[in-house]
Amino acid sequence: MIKIAIVDDEKECILRLAEYLNRYAEEEHMAFEISTFDNVVNFVDNFKGQFDIVFLDILMPYLNGVDAAHKLREKDSNFILYFVTSTTQFAIKGYEVEATDYLVKPIEYYEFVLKISKAIEKLHKTNTPSITVKTRNGYKKLDSSEIIYIEVISHHCEIHTTSGIYRQYMTIRSVESQLKDQPFARCNNCYLVNLAYASAIEEYEVIVGGDRLLISHPRKKEFLAKFKQFKEHKEHD
Repeated sequence: MIKIAIVDDEKECILRLAEYLNRYAEEEHMAFEISTFDNVVNFVDNFKGQFDIVFLDILMPYLNGVDAAHKLREKDSNFILYFVTSTTQFAIKGYEVEATDYLVKPIEYYEFVLKISKAIEKLHKTNTPSITVKTRNGYKKLDSSEIIYIEVISHHCEIHTTSGIYRQYMTIRSVESQLKDQPFARCNNCYLVNLAYASAIEEYEVIVGGDRLLISHPRKKEFLAKFKQFKEHKEHD
């Protein structure tokens, strides 16, 4: 499911983009979850990196699209951004906020298809499972490939990654569900391990990214099986 936001103070433009997205989804047998917003300030304030694609009008009251995009990028650098504008004079500003492209009003369907196809192709290349964490500067998406292991401490999870440790109020079960079908396994109730970073198992310990994590007796058999299966699969690749 691709999550898309349309942010525009013109109702007609919102309806047209939503219509185009639904038409494209039907033609290409895809599934979109479309959310629409006519207040850019509220959108920016409540943005948590929850969208894959954002269509953002440039000329809006209170906060223009370029300034809004800067604020959004501070929270999430991964979403695909399209500016929607009635003039191309602001197009150059798109480079500052890593906009993929822009659409000129009134938007024609043929032009829209060319632009959205580019976004879908880009998503397919980069759309690896991830989890979103809150940081001092906003929100950050952590790709599953950069997560080394996750440790439960009280009611929080410490997410050990290649770029540092992130402490979040969440359950390990919720994280596990978000990383479903990825090479993660529980060595005990407190640890969820990315098997790609597990280098060895010694008795009741697994070495993960240089750390030694305890393997519980009830989980040892299943964890060993997943560890062995993952290593054999990697050898055959």
